[in-house]
Amino acid sequence: MNDLTLKEVKENFQLFENQLDKFEYLIEIGKNDDGLESIQKIDENLIIGCASKSWVVCNKEKESFYIEIDSEAHIVRGLLSILKVTINGKSKNEIFEIDGEKVLREVGLGNSITSQRMNGFLSALDKVKKIIKYYE
Repeated sequence: MNDLTLKEVKENFQLFENQLDKFEYLIEIGKNDDGLESIQKIDENLIIGCASKSWVVCNKEKESFYIEIDSEAHIVRGLLSILKVTINGKSKNEIFEIDGEKVLREVGLGNSITSQRMNGFLSALDKVKKIIKYYE
């Protein structure tokens, strides 16, 4: 997952007509992400609003930001992995322009995921935006 781009994720989702196949691919994306060390799975990194326990850690290198994610649920981990490829390497301004719902629509998942999972994805994006706000 670390070397997959958002463009490739979009192209891969377009290969699937069946929603079940899309979810299987989403789970595969999540399984291929390295996740976080257990020491990083602390309350400070917890994403509030996710149905399952999920975490995000944000780091800044020069003017770009990078996140690492993890979740106890495979589908959520896959969604957070999509968020990761959307954010990693972007500047603060670029990240603040990201529309989470638009990202999921563009990859072909906008109408496929539950509102609870959508809210979790948006909560994760919001948490990242709040974290990077304090880097200045």
